[in-house]
Amino acid sequence: MTDSQHREISYDELAGNLGRVTVIDVRNRVELQQAGQIPGSHCIPVTEIKYACGLDEETFKSRYGFEKPGTQEPLVVCCRTGVRSKTACDILQAKGFKSHRIYRGSFSEWEEKGGDTIKPGQPYEYEFSDSDDDEESNSSTDNMSSTGDSSFKSS
Repeated sequence: MTDSQHREISYDELAGNLGRVTVIDVRNRVELQQAGQIPGSHCIPVTEIKYACGLDEETFKSRYGFEKPGTQEPLVVCCRTGVRSKTACDILQAKGFKSHRIYRGSFSEWEEKGGDTIKPGQPYEYEFSDSDDDEESNSSTDNMSSTGDSSFKSS
């Protein structure tokens, strides 16, 4: 399986879609506690991805603290530098997930570019533009559709 089989997402696109996409951080829990994580991301260590995919919805939510994503739901996978993300994406693809993307820059790039970070368990509120700001939200939707990816469009 080659890297080109996994669609990538850029820092800017991910930053603009937090709260609209499920971000799975595949670093181990100790790394997240020490370094922090992307706001709203969920920790499923790469060593648990295959196991997590096989769990029923109730057990998954109990173990990981969020609803189990369906195979068609938009997912973004990240780690520290991108290596474990590739492995996790290989597993997700083998398990039938079709709307996953890899954030190859991962947490290292997120920090370098000044993205917000939180420590595990810290609450985070997303800032969405007001409905009065339709022109701006339409242009961001247009930008997403111009890339040929509709998996992050709001319904």
